[in-house]
Amino acid sequence: MDFHERLKQLRKERKMTQAALAKELTYGATAISNYESGHNQPSISDLKKIASIFNVSMDYLLGVNDFRRPYEPDKKINDSEIFNEYFELLEERGKKELLLYIQWLLSRQENSLENPYAESNNFQHTSLQVAQKPEDYKV
Repeated sequence: MDFHERLKQLRKERKMTQAALAKELTYGATAISNYESGHNQPSISDLKKIASIFNVSMDYLLGVNDFRRPYEPDKKINDSEIFNEYFELLEERGKKELLLYIQWLLSRQENSLENPYAESNNFQHTSLQVAQKPEDYKV
């Protein structure tokens, strides 16, 4: 993925207009449009600003790799941040299905069912089963 595609993707993930991004960068309104169409390229200092706004590495922004923040291995990542990042990548149908699954999990929790990962359980016959044990499904 090239810079112009990555910029558009990041901007849309944030639900940000081209005008809003241009204002944040103190650009004219057409500058972002020209970047996203591939007609112009930003300077290195502007690339740094854009990477900072979207909290991604410059390598990711430029399409060198797909690691958004490769230089933060020791940083403890909040589970909700990871969830939100993956959730935003889903299409609308996937988002709806995930929300239904979450509702099902909450319903099961409210009903105080036994631990579905315990050795002796009746979980094997539920229609929403994803994995029998935590180690069966790893991200």
